[in-house]
Amino acid sequence: MSLQTYVLENDEWVSRTISADELMRDNATSHRKTGRQPLSKPPIRGLLTRTIVDSPVIRWVLPVQLRSARYNDVALIGDHCVQICELGRDRQLHDVIKKVDFGSRIRNAVVMGAPQYSRKSEDGTHVKTEDADTNMDDAISGFRDPNSLLPPQLLVLMLERGDLVFLFLQQGPAHSWVFVSSTHRVPGQRLVCPGFHLAIDPSSNFLAVACSENLFIMYQLESMENLRAQYFLNLPLKPVKDWMARPVKGIIHKVEFLHPTHGKEEQVILMLIMVQPKVSRLAIYEWDSRFDYREPLAAEKSGYRLDDNYRMPLLVVPLKVRNAFLIITERITATCSDILGGPPVFVQFELANRDDTELHHGTGEPLWTAWTRPIRHPPYHDSKDVIYLAREDGLINFLECGDEFEIETSVSMGSVDCNIDTAFASLFHPFGDVLVTGGDSGPGAVWNVEARQSPQRIGSIPNWSPTVDFAVTDDFKRGGPDDVYEEVVTTTLTNRAKVASSRQDRIFACSGRGITGAITEFRYGLQARIGLDLMYSSNIRQCWAISDFNGTPDDGFFLLLALPNETTILHLSRDLSEATEKDHDAIPYDFSSTTLAALEANGVVVQVTTNYITIASASGCSQNLISDVIQDHSVVVADAAVGNNTIALAVYSGSNFKIALLSVSDLEVSLQRVLDVDGEITCLAIEKFAGDLVVLAGIHQGKDPILAVYSTGLEHRISEEPILLKLRPHISSSEGSAQQVTIISAASIKPSAAANNDSFGALTSIIRIGEHSGKTVIVIGTRDGDVLTVRLDQSHIGSYEIHWDKFGLTPNRVHSGNVVGDPSSVLVSNNAELSVMTGYVTGPRKDHFEEIYRVWPTDGDRPSMASPPINSVALLHEQLPEYGLSTMVMVAGPRIMVTELQRRPKLVPRYFPVEGTPVKILYCKRFEALVTVVSKEGLPSLHFLDAETGIDLSKPLERKKSDESNSYHEVDYIKGLGYADLRAMSLTAWAYRKEGVRGDWIVLALRRKDDEGHLLIISADVEGSPFKPKNAPRKIRFWTKFDRKIRDGPIWSVATDDHGVFLCVGNTVQYHIIDHGRFKVVRQYELPSPASWMQVVNGRLQALTTKHSLIILDYESEVPAEGEQMVRLHTDDTCRSGLHCIDVGTSSNSITMLSDPMCGIHGLWAPSEDDRPLELIFQAELQASVRRFGRGFTRASWRSYKDRVRYGCLQTGLPGSETIGLTIDGSLQHFSLLNEDAWRFLRFIQNLALVSPTICPHGSSSPVDEDLGPEPEMNPKLNMQVDGDILQRCLDRRALEELTSKPQHLQLFRQLLERLDEDKYLSSQEASEGDAAYYELAYTILKFYLSPPI
Repeated sequence: MSLQTYVLENDEWVSRTISADELMRDNATSHRKTGRQPLSKPPIRGLLTRTIVDSPVIRWVLPVQLRSARYNDVALIGDHCVQICELGRDRQLHDVIKKVDFGSRIRNAVVMGAPQYSRKSEDGTHVKTEDADTNMDDAISGFRDPNSLLPPQLLVLMLERGDLVFLFLQQGPAHSWVFVSSTHRVPGQRLVCPGFHLAIDPSSNFLAVACSENLFIMYQLESMENLRAQYFLNLPLKPVKDWMARPVKGIIHKVEFLHPTHGKEEQVILMLIMVQPKVSRLAIYEWDSRFDYREPLAAEKSGYRLDDNYRMPLLVVPLKVRNAFLIITERITATCSDILGGPPVFVQFELANRDDTELHHGTGEPLWTAWTRPIRHPPYHDSKDVIYLAREDGLINFLECGDEFEIETSVSMGSVDCNIDTAFASLFHPFGDVLVTGGDSGPGAVWNVEARQSPQRIGSIPNWSPTVDFAVTDDFKRGGPDDVYEEVVTTTLTNRAKVASSRQDRIFACSGRGITGAITEFRYGLQARIGLDLMYSSNIRQCWAISDFNGTPDDGFFLLLALPNETTILHLSRDLSEATEKDHDAIPYDFSSTTLAALEANGVVVQVTTNYITIASASGCSQNLISDVIQDHSVVVADAAVGNNTIALAVYSGSNFKIALLSVSDLEVSLQRVLDVDGEITCLAIEKFAGDLVVLAGIHQGKDPILAVYSTGLEHRISEEPILLKLRPHISSSEGSAQQVTIISAASIKPSAAANNDSFGALTSIIRIGEHSGKTVIVIGTRDGDVLTVRLDQSHIGSYEIHWDKFGLTPNRVHSGNVVGDPSSVLVSNNAELSVMTGYVTGPRKDHFEEIYRVWPTDGDRPSMASPPINSVALLHEQLPEYGLSTMVMVAGPRIMVTELQRRPKLVPRYFPVEGTPVKILYCKRFEALVTVVSKEGLPSLHFLDAETGIDLSKPLERKKSDESNSYHEVDYIKGLGYADLRAMSLTAWAYRKEGVRGDWIVLALRRKDDEGHLLIISADVEGSPFKPKNAPRKIRFWTKFDRKIRDGPIWSVATDDHGVFLCVGNTVQYHIIDHGRFKVVRQYELPSPASWMQVVNGRLQALTTKHSLIILDYESEVPAEGEQMVRLHTDDTCRSGLHCIDVGTSSNSITMLSDPMCGIHGLWAPSEDDRPLELIFQAELQASVRRFGRGFTRASWRSYKDRVRYGCLQTGLPGSETIGLTIDGSLQHFSLLNEDAWRFLRFIQNLALVSPTICPHGSSSPVDEDLGPEPEMNPKLNMQVDGDILQRCLDRRALEELTSKPQHLQLFRQLLERLDEDKYLSSQEASEGDAAYYELAYTILKFYLSPPI
C-alpha cells in the first residue's frame, strides 16, 4: 500500500508517495539533532548532442534536374534531409550533395517545372526532347557563367514548421555544388498540418497545399520563364505569385491535379476527396490558367458522393489521357473518367498476379503503396499513358492506358526483393527504365527494366531501419575499470596509442524485418565500390598501372604485378569487363624477378626489378642488368625509386648499404654516383627539395630512424653533404595528449634528449605532398604503425617540424594521389586496412591532416563481405580519365579489385542476414560473438554469430539429466524457445561470482501472450572435438541451464549483479539469488508503473519506469527478512515516460541520462543525501527517440587524442570512451557532457547561429533581443542542450567571424573563450596577432568536440 503525503524540502512543500513499510521504518528510527548540514547542490552541466549518422529512411524518390538538363539527378528525401544523387553512365547512383539544415521535419515534397531529358539518336548524338527556354545562354555571345541560368526544375518542400522551401543547385568553388533556397511562409498559425497533402499542376503554375482537414490553400506560381528571367537578372527568386485559402467540409483524404485535355494545356483541374461522416465526396475545380483562378475556387463544391468501394482509396493516379485517374483501394482497382461532364464513371479492372510475396509482414492482403510514370518521348503521351504500380511486399505491375480504352495492358513485372513504401520512382535512361525502390524496413535498390523482362538489381540503397537494439564490442570489460584507467593515464605516448588502437570497438544493430532482417555493423568512412574483382594464383606485393604501347588507349592498359619472387602482367580492357594474363615473351619487361619500382612518365615506362632495369616506350625498349650498370656483380638490390629521369637504388654490397644514382636518357641507363650509407636503408624516394632533385632515404641506425636527404648532384642547390634528421617523438611536461605537433631542430638534438621517450619504428615509405608556407612537407610510413608528417625548412637546412598519427600496430605504407579532390591527399595501407589522409593545413598549432577516414571496399552482391586487408594501391586516372580521379586498383593478397572511391565520408553498413527479424542483441567477449534473438515466422530463437564473418556458430542443445550425468542432444530450439506466443523482452549477460562459484551465463526474459513471464538462464561453451577438421568453422554449444515460468505477470526488464538477477514482473521489482541450487526472491519493490529498463550503478538499482521516470533503490543495506522491501533512495517529482537510460555521472556527481518516446533527453542528478528527489539539470530534444544508449571505445586509432578530456568536456566513463544512442529510425547520436564554461561558450555560438541565415536558412527569422543578447540562459533546462549539428555547420563554413561581427558579440566571445584556454595559447608567443588567435582557438575547440566518434 502507498500513501500520498507532503514534506518540507528546501523551504518548499512537495508531494511524496511512500509505502507503509517506509513510513513505519522512519517512525521507528531514532532522530538525533546534529545541527543543520548544508545540502549538496546540483552541478551545472550542459549536453552536446550531435547526429553522427543520419537516418537512412527515404520517404520520397523524385527525379529532378536541379543543376541543368545535362545531369540526370534524383532527390532522395527523408524526414530531415535531402540527398541529391546522379544516375551515372554505369546506372549507379552517385552522391552529389546533401542538405540537412532545415531545422524542421519535411512533411511533403513535389517537383516544379518540366524535365529536359535527351535521347541518343541513331547517329550517336544526343537530341533534347524538350528545348523550351534553353536559348537564353545562346542569346548572350560568349557568356559562360555556369550559374547564369536557372535549372529546368525546382524541388518544393513543405516543412512541418509551416514553410514552403524552393530549392535548386548552384556551382560553388572548386566545382562543388551548393543549395540555393527561397522560403515562403504559409499563413495562419492554427492550421492543422498544412502541407499534409501537396500537389502541383502539370504546367507548374499552381500549387495546392492542403491541411489534413477543413482547408486547402491554392498558390499561384510564377512561370518558369519568369523565374529564369528573375534569376538571370540577379533578382530575388520569388516563386509565389498569389494565394487563396479555400475551406472545405470534412477530412481531406486526397488532393491531385489531373492532366488537361490534349491541346488545352491552359486547362487546370483540381480533384479532392473529402471524407465526411458515413460518406466520402469527390469535388472537382476547373479553371483556365490565363484567367483569374479565384472565382472558380470561391464557389463551394459539395462534390459527388463516392460509392463505399471507393470511399478511402490508397492511391489516386492522374492519367495523361481523358482527364482520367486510377483509383486503387485495398481490394478494387478502377479507372475514373468523364469527371467534367457529370458524375464520374468508374470501370474496374484486375491487376495481374495478386499473390503475396515472402516479404509481406501483415495478416491481411498486401497494399499498393506507390506509383511512378516512366519517362517517354512527349508525343507518346498524346494518346497513351504508362504507369508502374508498386505493392508493399515488392510486387510491381505495369499498366498501359489508352485514350479510347480503359486499361490496354496490365502486366506483372514480378517482385523485387525489398519492401516498397512511398519511395518509388522511375529514372530516365536512354536504353531502358531504371527503377528506384525503398521502404521503411530493409535496404532499397536500383533496378534495370528492359522490355518484357523482370527487373534486374543493379545497385543497392542502404537502409538499416528499423533499429530496435544495438551492442558495442567493449573489449575492455576483461579487466577492471580501475586497472584500465591506471593503464591509460600512466603509459608513455606510444603505449597509449597502442592501447587506443587495440580497443576500437565496433557497433552492431538489429535492423530490418522478416527475410530482410539483419545484424548491421556501423562502419564510417569512404566507400569504395568494387567493379572488377579478380583472384590471382599468388599473393601480390605491389601493382602499377601502365600503358599498352602495342595497342591504342581504347584497347585497355596493363597491370604490372610484383609477386614475392617474380613479376607478371595483366591486360585490362578499357571498359573493365575483361582481364587477361599476357604472354611474357611478347612484352618487353623483366618477369624473372620481383619489381621494386615502376613509373610511367611522358610516354616512357621505367621498371626496376632486383635484377634488371627495363625502359619501354612506343618507339622501342631496352633492358639492362643492374650489376653491369653499377659494375658490381656481388651487389644485392634492396629497394629502388624512379623519378625525373633518375633512378635511385638501395644496394647491399659486402657489409654496407649504398645508394647508387643512375640517369636515364632515352633508352640508355648510366651510373652517376654511389653514396655510402651508415646504417640499413629501409626505403627510398626521389623528390624536389629547395629547387634541387634529392633522394630521400629512410635509414635504420640504432634506436631512432633517420630521414636522410641526399643531393643527386645534378643542380647543386643544396649541400653535397647529406642532411641526417633523427626522427623522435617528444612529450612536453605540459602536454599529455597522444598526438601533438612539436618543433625540433635536428642540430640541437642530443642522444639523451629523448632517452625517456619511445622511438618511432623504421621507415617504410616516403612521399612528398608539396610546399606549404615555404616548407617542404614529407609524409612517412613506419613499421610500428605511425605515419609521420614532417615539414622541412628550406631556408634552415636541418630544422623540421613533425606530427604523427597512429594507424594500428602493423607496418604501413603511404601512397600519394589525388583521390578525393585534394592534390595533397595521402593513402595509407598497412596490410589490414586502407585509409585516406586529406585536408592538410598549416599554421600555428595545426601542421597536420585534419581529416582521416577509413576506406571500406564494398560489393553490392555481397553485403556481408568483410573489408579486405589492402596492401597496395594504384591510381587509374591516367589510364581511365573518363572515370575521374577516384578510380583505383586495390590489392589484397592475391585479390585484385578495381574500385571507385566515393569522395564524402558516410556510414558504410555491413549486413549479416539472419533470415528473420532480430529483436535483441549483445556482444559476448568470451566467444567474440554476437548473441541475438531472432523471430522467424513468429518463432523466437537464439543465435551466436561470428563478429568477423557473420557466420552462424549456433549449436542449440537440450540437456537431459540422469542419475549419474547429463546428456546433451542437438535440437532446433533450446528449451523454452520456439513457441509462437513468446516475445523477447530482455537479453543480458550475467557474470555470477559468489563464494568461489563462477558462472558466465546469458539471461533471456520472455513474455507470453497471456501476460505471463518466462525466464531462461542459458549456458554456452565452444565445441571441442579431436575429430574436428582443421579448417572447419567453430561451433558454440548452448543449452537452457534453468527456466522458470513467472505467473505473477509479464517480465518487462532484467538487470544483474554478481550475486543475483533483478526482474521487473508486472509493477514489482524482484531480486532473485541462487540458494541451494534454486532461485529465491530475497527483496522486492512495488513500482508505480513497469520498468522499461533497469541497471545497477555503484551498488544501487536504477529502475526507469514507463510512466513515472527514474527510481533509485537500495537493495543491499542490512539483511532483511525474506521478501522485504528495497529502500527507495530517490525518485523524480515529474512523471516522465522512460525508454532507456545510462549513467553519465562523474566521480563527484551521480547523473543519469534517460530518453523518452517524445524525442526527449533528460539529465537527472541524484543528491548525495538520501530521500531527496532527483533534480533535472539538463534537457534536450532530438529528431527521433533514442531506443538504446551505449558506451564504448568507438573512435579510430588516429583520433585517440580524445583520451584526454579538455576544453570543458567531462569524462563520463573510462578515458576515451564515447556515449552514443541509437534511434528507432536508424540515426546514431553522440552525447558529450559539458561543464559550465564549455556550455556557455558553445551555446553562445549556437544562439548566434540560430538567427544567421547562413547557418540556419530555414530557422527563426526573429532577431536576437538587443537587451538580453545571445548570452546563454540556464532556464528552461532545454537551454542546456548544445546542438552539435548547428556547430558543425559553423565549422564547415568557417562562420565564427561572421557570427561575431558585432562589437558586443565579439567582446563576449573573447570573454567566454578565455575561460577555455587551458594551455594559455592566447598569451603564448605562437599565438596569432589580434583576434585571429581567438578564432583559431575557437575553431580548434569546435574540431575537438565535433571530430567523428566512430
